[in-house]
Amino acid sequence: MSRDQAVSVEGASPRIPPPPYIGQEAPSESKFCPLAAVNKWPYKFFHNPDSETIAQAFFAAGNFRTRGWTLYYIHTLLSNASKPLILVPATEVQDLFDDIKRELRLLVYFPKEEKEPGFLLSFKEEGIPRPRYLGRLDLDHSLDEMEARIPPYTDSDNGEHRADDRSFAAFKKKMEAAIEATKQKSKNQRDRKKKERIGIKQAWCEQLKRAQCYLGVHPRSVPDMPNPMEDPSISPRELERAMKRYHSSKGVELPDLEVSDPAPFAFQDHVVFVCVDVEAYEKDHRPITEIGISTLDTHDLLGLPPGEYGKTWTKKIRSRHFRIKETAHLHNSEYVAGCADAFEPEFGVSEWISFKEAPQIIASCFRPPYSHPLGHANSVAPVETDTPKRQLILVGHDIKMDIDYLQKLGYNVANLSNLIEALDTADLYRAWKHHQNPTKLGSILMEMEMIGWNLHNAGNDAAYTLQALLGIVIASRQSSLATTQSQIARRSEVLEREARDRAKEEAHEWAVADVEGGDGGPPKPLPRIGWPTSDQPDHSSKTTNSKDRRTGKMATELHAQSQAAKKIEAKQLQSPEAEIKSEPWIADDEEAGSFAQSITEKLAFLEEGEEAEGGGVKLPVVKGETAVKW
Repeated sequence: MSRDQAVSVEGASPRIPPPPYIGQEAPSESKFCPLAAVNKWPYKFFHNPDSETIAQAFFAAGNFRTRGWTLYYIHTLLSNASKPLILVPATEVQDLFDDIKRELRLLVYFPKEEKEPGFLLSFKEEGIPRPRYLGRLDLDHSLDEMEARIPPYTDSDNGEHRADDRSFAAFKKKMEAAIEATKQKSKNQRDRKKKERIGIKQAWCEQLKRAQCYLGVHPRSVPDMPNPMEDPSISPRELERAMKRYHSSKGVELPDLEVSDPAPFAFQDHVVFVCVDVEAYEKDHRPITEIGISTLDTHDLLGLPPGEYGKTWTKKIRSRHFRIKETAHLHNSEYVAGCADAFEPEFGVSEWISFKEAPQIIASCFRPPYSHPLGHANSVAPVETDTPKRQLILVGHDIKMDIDYLQKLGYNVANLSNLIEALDTADLYRAWKHHQNPTKLGSILMEMEMIGWNLHNAGNDAAYTLQALLGIVIASRQSSLATTQSQIARRSEVLEREARDRAKEEAHEWAVADVEGGDGGPPKPLPRIGWPTSDQPDHSSKTTNSKDRRTGKMATELHAQSQAAKKIEAKQLQSPEAEIKSEPWIADDEEAGSFAQSITEKLAFLEEGEEAEGGGVKLPVVKGETAVKW
């Protein structure tokens, strides 16, 4: 969802107990959403590449109705409305959003009122009609059956209003907006949505081409090379050879990659890949439990054949696995199969560090010798002042989450001056396979005939993610155009049985997005988000004392994480079945991009009993601490 499409409201209204009879008015402070608009939310209001994933998991195939909804109705009093408007409590919509956040780890919000005034409705004005209870919509009752129960309209349904009452005129305007929110998207909206989808896919494909250039299996374009077709002095025989060179310089008609030979092109920028994976406690994502960092220096690949799926190159990966002492008692087992003590011996041995040590040790992995242990578990690599600073590429699987976690630990990777961009293996796999939805790391490894042992161990995940990067890059350069077209044809046959029109549209979008030729363009640098530069501890630059790099806010954050871990441990000792819960919240997305990075900084300044704002998000305060649902 874009920044201009979220809404900030005064918290979700109180839970509405089902009234005892049909037709009873809802409390004036309650908020509602049109049922039809909620059903269209991922398709019409959530402008994000993950909208299809959300739709399949929570809306398609009867999933939306299976949840069960408490229905209310209201007579719109509009001449062009043939029947009452069906509404659901906003609290139940918030419950849906919370489930999406928990299961898919995606931040979702109500649409911004200025953009979509008919999605979230309140009826607190005096003298206007209010929604009335209808019943529960579930698998045993259809919507038509529920609508048939609505009592006939009477003048008492209007509330105490006058025909010229301005508040009642505002009510009619609100009803018009609500009905508009339930309608299908116009052709202009569909065209805009299609253009956005093509742009997203094009960005994935360009990212894959840049990754190929970094690893020397794709040439960088030569922009100033003249087109031989424009030179009349070239003979036909010379023209054929010149055109091959010209197309090769533009990334068109490249020969299939021979994996038994070294990389055919120069390694662009001679980069160092740094892959990060961070694990947090499953029931409260504030306490971080593990950090995995793996690196791959392209200097180590010079003259070395990649092998099938880059398996020869994977032997040059260096990996480290750090466990946090303060959260050693927290184990994931309910939602994910945690295995913090199962770092694969082929990658190395686990190292214990404290929250206080974490930023400097993380920083050492972004400097020479790049994740290579120096004998002692907590040794920090010295900075080689006489060595030119190398260009870095950050790698991850769903990398945004890991960047957020690093900033919670006090290390802002976006502040690195030599970090040129971040590559996400989830997006690279989409570009290679022309898939819309993200794929789990384990499934990607199996596609490339690899086995990921003990996934959800941060150290293993970081190493396997770098292996997946190599495999995707190498395999994507071995597929000829004919093979790609046959894959599209086979997939289209399956999709056409379910949705013929959508399959054709998606194939067209990929054809437009994955243009032939080109090298992916310039790198896409990380936006400098998070804390202001003046307050952000920058552990990537050279300083003499790590304590000088930490601000008071940084120290407060580390203390907050430690205290949160201790509270969870104490609660578990009192009741093994206890859960960490928070009230649902409704967020404004104006600062959603920096929410995960800055919220913990704000925790230190809360006063007991006050309500805090974190990136525009209203957070309930419980005994002086903020209960964050992430």
